[in-house]
Amino acid sequence: MRYILAAAALLALTSSGAATQPSAPKPAHVLTTRQAERIVRLVAQHDDIDLTDTHVEVNSLDLMSPFVPGFASFILIREATMPGPDETLHRYAVNRRTADVWEMAECTRYDFPALTQLQRSLTGHSATEAEIAAEREALGCSAPKGSSSPAAAL
Repeated sequence: MRYILAAAALLALTSSGAATQPSAPKPAHVLTTRQAERIVRLVAQHDDIDLTDTHVEVNSLDLMSPFVPGFASFILIREATMPGPDETLHRYAVNRRTADVWEMAECTRYDFPALTQLQRSLTGHSATEAEIAAEREALGCSAPKGSSSPAAAL
C-alpha cells in the first residue's frame, strides 16, 4: 500500500511540474525555402518590382547546395522580350535563422515595418547586432552600407 501511495504522490508531483527538470532551450526556428521566398517577394514589392509582370521571375540560387551557407538565396530577373540577355533585378539572401534580408550585390540589409512584422511572425525575434555583423561577414560585405528603410526609399 505504501508503494502505491508513494507512486501516486510522485505521479501527482510530476503532473504538476514540481518534479520536472527545467526544459532545454527551444531550438531556433529555421526558415523553409517557401517562407524565405515569401519574404523575398515582400522585399521585391518594397523595391517596386512588379511581380505580376509575366516576364519577372523569382528563382532560387540554392540548386544542389546553399549558394551562401545559412542563407536562402534568390535572383530576380526580367526576361528579355526580344532577343538579348535577361536583366538581373536583384540578388537577395535571407538568413534562415533571423529572416534578415540582404541585397547581395549592394550589401544592403533591408529594414522596414512590414518586413519586421513578417520576420517576427516567422522567427519570434529580431536579429541582434552580433547576428547582423556575422551575416555581413558571411556575405562578404566588409562594412555597413546602410539599410533600406521607408525613409531611405524616398
